[in-house]
Amino acid sequence: MKKMELLAPAGSMETLRSVCAAGADAVYVGGAQFGARAYAKNFTQEELLQAIDELHLQGKKLHLTVNTLLKTNELEEQLYEYLLPYYEQGLDAVIVQDAGVFAFIRQQFPGMELHASTQMSIAGTDGARFWAQEGADRIVLARELSLAEIRRIHGNVDVPLECFVHGAICYCYSGQCLFSSMLGGRSGNRGRCAQPCRLPYGVREQGRSLDGGRELYPLSPKDLCAVDLLPELADAGVCSLKIEGRMKQTNYAAGVTAVYRKYLDLLEAGGDYAVSESDRRLLLDLGNRSGFTAGYLRGEKGRAMISLYSPKHTSAQQHETLQYQDAQRALYGLCECRIGAPVRLTVIDPMGGQTVCAEAGEIQTAKQSPARAEDVEKVLRQTGDTGYAFAQLEIRMDENCFIPKQFLKTVRRNAIGQLRQALTDGWRRSRPAQRLEDIRSEQSLQCKEHPTAENTTDTQAVLAVCDTWEQFCICIEKDYIQTAALQLQAIDRADFGTRIAQAGQLCGQRQKRLLLAMPSVLRDDTADFYESQWNCIKIMQENNRLEGFLAKTYDTLGFLQRMGVPEAQIWLDSPLYTFSDRACAFFADKGYRFHTLPLELHANELRRLPQTGSCLVIYGHAPFMVSSQCVNRTMHGCDGTDKTLFLTDRCGKELPVRNYCSVCCNVIYNALPTVLYEPASFAQVMRIAPELLRMDFTVEDAAQTQAVLAAYEQYVLGRTPGTPLFDGESTRGHFKRGVE
Repeated sequence: MKKMELLAPAGSMETLRSVCAAGADAVYVGGAQFGARAYAKNFTQEELLQAIDELHLQGKKLHLTVNTLLKTNELEEQLYEYLLPYYEQGLDAVIVQDAGVFAFIRQQFPGMELHASTQMSIAGTDGARFWAQEGADRIVLARELSLAEIRRIHGNVDVPLECFVHGAICYCYSGQCLFSSMLGGRSGNRGRCAQPCRLPYGVREQGRSLDGGRELYPLSPKDLCAVDLLPELADAGVCSLKIEGRMKQTNYAAGVTAVYRKYLDLLEAGGDYAVSESDRRLLLDLGNRSGFTAGYLRGEKGRAMISLYSPKHTSAQQHETLQYQDAQRALYGLCECRIGAPVRLTVIDPMGGQTVCAEAGEIQTAKQSPARAEDVEKVLRQTGDTGYAFAQLEIRMDENCFIPKQFLKTVRRNAIGQLRQALTDGWRRSRPAQRLEDIRSEQSLQCKEHPTAENTTDTQAVLAVCDTWEQFCICIEKDYIQTAALQLQAIDRADFGTRIAQAGQLCGQRQKRLLLAMPSVLRDDTADFYESQWNCIKIMQENNRLEGFLAKTYDTLGFLQRMGVPEAQIWLDSPLYTFSDRACAFFADKGYRFHTLPLELHANELRRLPQTGSCLVIYGHAPFMVSSQCVNRTMHGCDGTDKTLFLTDRCGKELPVRNYCSVCCNVIYNALPTVLYEPASFAQVMRIAPELLRMDFTVEDAAQTQAVLAAYEQYVLGRTPGTPLFDGESTRGHFKRGVE
């Protein structure tokens, strides 16, 4: 069996040393910037540089989180200088979410591993293949995958796979959550999640409350515990077992690490594999949320995975602080003590194959009480917290030697210091040849405001993205809607071929361009279904009835690439984030035609992004969460029927929740639609000058859809002045305020 890495979290040097002593093979940490736990106690630069050396001296590795979305000024002005000292010190790997950041680090810091973060929402074979082709050294898989899905990815893509095995689980696919961002400006994509999923919500269906008079937490999953599944994870091809908890206390991180180390060693030793009840109790005592679950890995989900009546993370009221002995690196030493010569200590490190010699003082003839070999050895063995211990130490000395203890302490300190330097020098890297000024000067796209360009945005060229057939039919009747996208996830599989053929026929009759909007998540089973239906899609392509595809995930990009779809026919939706010039360039250089501008940037930040091929959403209920969990399933069980339920928050706002059974995903939408076509906002839209405007229809019925379009016609096109405006409560989202 191939050895699996045990990867532990650390939020401090104390925790880092404890999880190493408890048996971690590698540790992942956050630094002062760009980590997905901005409110954690993160490492200073000095601590990180020290940690890199400490782990390397123990034969372990350090991974640094740079797994947030970066704005252009951060990427171009801060990232290089932030990473450079760690790169030179020998940092092993960087964990990345942002495509622009990935490309930048790959180019500027060669030889350092790049791991595709779970924030990339890689949930299938095609997404893993996409990033493997881009040079990812490891894929951190979405937590929603089953063992069977992981096994399939491993069997089809030659890239190491990392999998979470213990700790907190997000309700949402990581990286697909705007809940905290839209409600309070604290973006999970920027490391500042306020965890609204752990708050209580009322649940309503067709005006009827489903909470039974109890306070419910329908978005709060239990903690993951997969200690029983280590053999299956090994069989599935997982290379690294990841423990969640960079914000947890030292006792938790080290305790969990020790338990998983015990059973990983047991597995590697062979024989029967069984977890003791005492160790299960220890894991529960260290911390849990209404118990544990391994549901996703077992291919299960639903109410059993949700801490429906309490979101709290609990631990034993009293338990002893766990202590672990620091791992020490074995040395072999020879100390030579000759009268008239310095004390000479030769130290050999068998693991690193290094030999060093140090000398100190000058030995005199003893006038009384000469040094004894056992006294010399005792002093030299006092290596303290250096991380080294003598496995064997030979003393060769003349008779009647007078050797001050300070000589021995000095030679020991110098020898170990030289050895440490010799070993860590092997991990050091040279500064990249390219200067920072050169990096900035060769940006493929310049970060600057666009001049006033009211005429560059064609208000007669609007993309409408529709969830329902009713919305689609209404939108394609409008002359200013030149392109319409039909959401495939909202189509029942039994009607798939018929419905998209009808859409192509209607668009052809009305001279509209048709896009097929791919699902919010494309796991392998859905990809298999679409592949089985590809002939009907191919016929539409051959008859020029299909403009292309709207893609939301990297799995979709990989799937469309595999199906031979040209990049020019692939339009990028907002979850394929373009927060910076370099992220835009990453996609543009591949030939993708349109990208949807991020929903979390404010108007001035949007103006500074390249507008070629840009698409701006000016109407729609923003998706707050895309999840494998399903509110309908939690409340009723799975009945295979698409429904709209409502979650009521503490302020009385009702959030629509749609479950899309054809792809088995759940989307929570903003209670209020984003509206940017009213005069004050639309003036700013015109200054941004996107190439295309976009309107998203999700939970609107026919009358609401008509009202939204009528308001756009009156406000923007100056038509039908007597038509009542869409006057419902709305928001401008982040268009005015943005996120930190």
